[in-house]
Amino acid sequence: MLTRRGRLVLGLAVALLIVGRLLGVTELFGLAAAGLAVVAVGILRVRAPHLRLALTTRVLPPTISKGELATLELVAENTGSAPTPPGRLQVFSTGQPGGPVIEVPRLVPGERAVVSLRLPTERRGRHEVSGFEALFDDGVGLCRRRLTSLAPTRYGVRPVAEDLPATLPTGEGGTDLETTRSAAERLAGGASLLRPYIAGDDLRLVHWKTTARVGELMVREGGDRELENSSGSVVVLSAYSPGGEESFEDAVCVAASLLVAAEREGTFRLIVPGRLDTGEGAGERHLDKVFEALTDVQAAKRPPGEVVLPQRQAFEGQVAFFLQSSGTTAVEHFGMEPAELCPPAAAVLQVTCGAHTSELVQLERRLLSVSLAPGASLAELWSAGEIALVGS
Repeated sequence: MLTRRGRLVLGLAVALLIVGRLLGVTELFGLAAAGLAVVAVGILRVRAPHLRLALTTRVLPPTISKGELATLELVAENTGSAPTPPGRLQVFSTGQPGGPVIEVPRLVPGERAVVSLRLPTERRGRHEVSGFEALFDDGVGLCRRRLTSLAPTRYGVRPVAEDLPATLPTGEGGTDLETTRSAAERLAGGASLLRPYIAGDDLRLVHWKTTARVGELMVREGGDRELENSSGSVVVLSAYSPGGEESFEDAVCVAASLLVAAEREGTFRLIVPGRLDTGEGAGERHLDKVFEALTDVQAAKRPPGEVVLPQRQAFEGQVAFFLQSSGTTAVEHFGMEPAELCPPAAAVLQVTCGAHTSELVQLERRLLSVSLAPGASLAELWSAGEIALVGS
């Protein structure tokens, strides 16, 4: 195709041709012929069939956390049968006139040129980078040919997860909760179907993962031998955020931190009322699924209508975390108080993000109330584990 300069030269040549014919000036015919010849040569040069180029992109690293350094790797490969002329091949951002212009160096057949572009990662969620197109010109800027184009590239930015020692506080304040002890401690204490090994027991009944945690041979008495733990963690995250997106982003980061710690301890599940339920699972694959959900979830400015949550039986023997933003009651977020949603056999933690101060309060044996100021560290609060006993 002709560029703006090419159309100008072509128009000028046609004008000279008409004026020369009207005035009978031979020199004008010569100038017109020269202009037409230059345009024709340019068209032939850019239409060379042996020039071919392939464009590909790759986001590095494959999984990106908020604020992490990430790049878009753009690869241009000469797939033709002849070298590309130097200085005549450029890559542009599609639909962005003021975007970066990348000049591709001379490439022999099969050779690649790699360019790294920094990606913005300041905001959690899904983002898109405009596509690219490779253009080849005639060297004087009269004609240009598009060799190939590339669709926009999408990438996700995950929430940042703090490194927690456990899903629950590790200080002395948390040890009074029977349901908040680690799975290994409860198994060793006889609070499950597992018991210490006795000489003569069938070695096929040994639960080796629990044995590694406890430090002695543990045997399962009946039940599913493949069941890893008798309890797990459930994180219920309210998307309603009247205080703005900042407090909701803090709540998402708290959810990510708790779920990473829960993956090390057993099964876990993420619920966003009215939005999603990942179901119960374990391991890194399920954790990736949960983080993909946390990448997509967005804050809601209006309170939910009818809050639909699993029945009380779903929280039996679980450690349930209810995460909400400050400024509203738990009833507006979850339909009723978290302690009323869970049976007595569940440990309940109600976390409020965006509060004025950070504190951890034990209301009863199975209920903790956690307040986090904006930008506060959950890991520091969890490591301190200081709980004020204000209830029985």
